[in-house]
Amino acid sequence: MLCRRILYRFYIDVALDHHSKKHSYGIVVVDDLDRVKVGIDKPCVGSAPTVIAEVKAIHHAVQWIQLLHLPVDVLKIDCKTIVDKLNSCNWNASPLDDILISIKHLLSFSPNLKVVHVYRDSNQLAHKIAKLGLGLDNELVWNGPLPSM
Repeated sequence: MLCRRILYRFYIDVALDHHSKKHSYGIVVVDDLDRVKVGIDKPCVGSAPTVIAEVKAIHHAVQWIQLLHLPVDVLKIDCKTIVDKLNSCNWNASPLDDILISIKHLLSFSPNLKVVHVYRDSNQLAHKIAKLGLGLDNELVWNGPLPSM
């Protein structure tokens, strides 16, 4: 009898609060049946442009995947600019590219991991988690279904 390989997908998004000078990112892992398996909600101090906050979240997610040896197949991100840059390696020596190059190096250790664009309406759970993080003082990590708040 063959064991069925479970396919995991990471959804990543950020939320910004320029008034409070905070940003937060939500990272949610779901299985092939769309069941939430694990996640991170990370509040960060300081304002950041959206694209910088997004690449910080992706960097954190890829590090987390590798640290825990999570069998993740796909990173789903709603920032097409970042997805295109990661998939094309089209660098122009900007501060953003410095972080993207670091992500690309991390991805080289997970050659089967794909980075794909997902429309914002398909990324609502990660966005809601990120918005929740704006009210947190510390990182929230959970294993299993979403925690009740």
